[in-house]
Amino acid sequence: MEGPEVDTELLKALSRFSGDAPTAMARRIGAHPSTLNRPYSGKATTRLGRSTIDKLKAAYPDFPGWKNEEPDQIAADPQLAYVEVRVLPTFAGAGGGGTGDDDEMMGLVPRSLVVDRLRGRPEDFLLINLRGDSMEPDFFHDDQLLVDTRDRSPAQPGPFALWDGDFEEYVVKNVERADEGMLRIFSSNPKYSPKLSDPEITRIIGRPVWCGRHL
Repeated sequence: MEGPEVDTELLKALSRFSGDAPTAMARRIGAHPSTLNRPYSGKATTRLGRSTIDKLKAAYPDFPGWKNEEPDQIAADPQLAYVEVRVLPTFAGAGGGGTGDDDEMMGLVPRSLVVDRLRGRPEDFLLINLRGDSMEPDFFHDDQLLVDTRDRSPAQPGPFALWDGDFEEYVVKNVERADEGMLRIFSSNPKYSPKLSDPEITRIIGRPVWCGRHL
């Protein structure tokens, strides 16, 4: 197991150990009941956050299941140290972008990064190879980005992987909300001009959460 079902088993075991229902556990750590009720009932689509796990550990320090809480510690098989993540079948431009016409590929990403640190499943992420200099100094030509496709809201402005419908290409740009429901798309490199785009035309794929780079 590597997805939300890990949290389901963890919470059920903790409930049996403590005698507390998930609502009582949530109250004990100062969380909203749905924070634990959804994963307990198997309805969650994402993993419990690290802060929630830490609060549960502090509230129930004697629970013996904590030693198996980290999914990548369950098995010693080195083949399980990595998970397969889909690679965008083209490059994404930090300048001009790719069209997505290449063959589908899968890349290997450390399980500890995907499951433990980012609290997700392999299918929640996408690897993107970057070309161009428009996002310097944040990202550079030939960087490889791990994109979290669960995070597509520009309520918190920042870099996103996009499908630019105006030019029909994949790009990585900064995005923030603008007036009248529009999106402001802009580069980190000041030599490139910003633009406004309709969210019906420019589709946000996800937010970069990890970067690999040649030295």
